[in-house]
Amino acid sequence: MRTTFSGALRPAAAVAAALTLATLAACSTDTPAGTTTSSTSPAASTSFPVTIEHAFGETVVEKEPQRVAAISWANQDAIIALGVTPAAMPFASYGGDADGYLPWTRPALEALGGEAPALLDEGDTLDFEALAAAAPDLIVGAYSGITDEDYDKLTKIAPTIAYPEVAWGTSWRDQLTMTGKALGKEAEAEQVTKDIEAKLASALDDAPELEGKTFAYLWFNSSDPSTITYYTTADARVAFVESLGLKSSAKIAELSGSNDQFFGTISAELADEIDADVVLAYVDSKEHLEAVKADKLLGKIPAIASGAVIALDDPTFILSTSAPSPLSVPWAVDQYVPAIKDALESAK
Repeated sequence: MRTTFSGALRPAAAVAAALTLATLAACSTDTPAGTTTSSTSPAASTSFPVTIEHAFGETVVEKEPQRVAAISWANQDAIIALGVTPAAMPFASYGGDADGYLPWTRPALEALGGEAPALLDEGDTLDFEALAAAAPDLIVGAYSGITDEDYDKLTKIAPTIAYPEVAWGTSWRDQLTMTGKALGKEAEAEQVTKDIEAKLASALDDAPELEGKTFAYLWFNSSDPSTITYYTTADARVAFVESLGLKSSAKIAELSGSNDQFFGTISAELADEIDADVVLAYVDSKEHLEAVKADKLLGKIPAIASGAVIALDDPTFILSTSAPSPLSVPWAVDQYVPAIKDALESAK
């Protein structure tokens, strides 16, 4: 059985949906897994062929793709934001609803209308069999961590776009740029970028108290409280919070200067040096956060002690910025700004 979304074909509405909808809308989906669909989009705004450079070389797209597939976490969002319904995309087992859709992806797909994408079961490996069954003529993995072996297998199915340099390190802006070029929609990609930047600017105007506040993105291991994992200034989720007017704390900036990775660890003995106004904390649960607060070392982090902390224990909330995409960023703005304001206001 093929699944369809009820909305009429309105490509520009995909981005509008992402910029205005924060909750799920009703959908006519019944059995999404295993279905296929053709891409639905207006004519390309740029001419073909186009060449996309990436970590595994370059990919030439000879003509406008008609069946575009997305792999890994965020790539379907750039495709949809440009008004194209993917032929296949991953089932969102982390942070998604029972049907495998994320709350920012589903309304945008509904706005496009047409047949639902085939949903790929990406557990430990890519779902090569289902991907091949969807018969794509282009595979987009601009945000991914695919290996040489994965890339070889993918290119036997269809021309494939990989990440530009660093695995899992492609910004939402670069996702749009690469995908827009591959789809012949560079002008549309530029417009979507402007729309998202306007959304960020508006959020900053509405919350001027965030400007200049410092923050740290931390992960606490419940089985080993002797170390703290921090995310560096090169990390996409850190960049997202900085786009809201905040800046990394002095300690995180210092640690980032000698670390070319997106994260690092420090001893809990140095906890009191993490001098941020607010901490965004990955924890297992609210009970785990209370254990962090009570810990004789971790509890010395100034923001933890004062209560200026945001517990990151919800998969959807986490995924919106840990894998930031052109659709998740507008959604995340509406979630993170009030959460940060509340954390700052609750500081003792």
